[in-house]
Amino acid sequence: MNVRSIHIVRVISATLGVVLLGFVLVLATRDGGVGTQSSSPLIGELVPHIEGIGFNGESFDIDEVTSGWVLINFFASWCVPCVREHPELVEWSRRHRADGGVVSVPFGDTERDARAFFAAHGGDWPVLMDNGSMWAVAFGVLRPPESFLAAPGGIVVAKWQGQITADEVDHVVSKLQERNAQS
Repeated sequence: MNVRSIHIVRVISATLGVVLLGFVLVLATRDGGVGTQSSSPLIGELVPHIEGIGFNGESFDIDEVTSGWVLINFFASWCVPCVREHPELVEWSRRHRADGGVVSVPFGDTERDARAFFAAHGGDWPVLMDNGSMWAVAFGVLRPPESFLAAPGGIVVAKWQGQITADEVDHVVSKLQERNAQS
């Protein structure tokens, strides 16, 4: 390689390095906490069946709780947005004790790590291991956190990819309640 070629390679490398650094800085400093409400073939369909024994030792069957709002959350103990979003799930659960609840499903996690996550961060709702990833497949989950909202009656009405807030979920609940009141 001649001196000119070496200089061109250095300039290109430096330019790519600056661009890559810019992307890293944008991703590292962006405000977390705003999940993207997204489309899903499940929206408008009956929520996939989830049934099992929760960490609390009690049996859970989603068909028994669809008289209220149900927020199904796929999370992982190693997922930073999951850790950040968890207090919001605790808040949403508190707000909706009378008319709904949360169920969490560890995604790509061991039961030991998922139990430790809840011991450290709280939450008193059902947590069910997805042995064989059947529920993740049924819901079309790609990576945590992902959340699905089922309305009373068990119809999926919303999906979020990424970290959510209690207010985001309540906004959807309010809009649907307003729409139903107008009907």
